[in-house]
Amino acid sequence: MWARWLLAIAVAVAVIAGIVIAVDRAGPEAASSEAGVEAETNRIADIAISEDEAPHAAGLPAGSEPDATLEQAIARDVRQRIAAGQLTGPLKGVSCSAAGAGSLGRYPYRCTTHSADIAYPFLAVIDERRGRLTWCKIDQSPVPDAGPEIPISARCRA
Repeated sequence: MWARWLLAIAVAVAVIAGIVIAVDRAGPEAASSEAGVEAETNRIADIAISEDEAPHAAGLPAGSEPDATLEQAIARDVRQRIAAGQLTGPLKGVSCSAAGAGSLGRYPYRCTTHSADIAYPFLAVIDERRGRLTWCKIDQSPVPDAGPEIPISARCRA
């Protein structure tokens, strides 16, 4: 009779030890699995932001008004983004203003589009020497006054 009790206790201890070992091994994997999912989510978000902030360019026809041409080019870009479902529409307007002194024929601008009561900021450069307009949409960080999460391309900064 004692042998049965000892055998039952030994089996119970073995089962409990097996459960403890299994739970212990599963713990770190679950944590690393969550970290892996978070890292992948952040990687995908960074790709989406980089694509959204990628530089866009257009020609600057000789004799055209650079400020107005820049606003028209950004308006075309925003309308295309609205049509593709990337931004909320309709576009209500675009306004650009000089953002400091330029150098070597490159002039920095800050632009804002207003679309469906949402303001979308852009950085832009008018390069009169090369006859090019370049602009980048800025995706704001959810943290106030933190600046963009992904650095804006140097092509959009003078």
